[in-house]
Amino acid sequence: MTCDLCGRDEARSRRMTRTYGQGRGELLIRSVPVVACASCGETYMTAATLHEIERIKLHRRSLAERRPVDVVEFGGRTPLKARPNLPLQRAAQGRRR
Repeated sequence: MTCDLCGRDEARSRRMTRTYGQGRGELLIRSVPVVACASCGETYMTAATLHEIERIKLHRRSLAERRPVDVVEFGGRTPLKARPNLPLQRAAQGRRR
């Protein structure tokens, strides 16, 4: 597939998960088709995909399935149980405090 940005024939279609909004209004859309170019490193969506995302956002109440979601900030503090070189007994004591 030819990349629309650099013109090289190294673009491939793949699927990603995208989020829109924040807090209680956040919407997560899985399996969004994107074009990723190995040559220039850009990732973009086609006009048809963007139109479908807007349609999904507009009709989210009838299309979405409500689910509770845990959220972790990348680069945040690593939980004690996942820290290397920390004895398990000490990690368990740290959670009781």
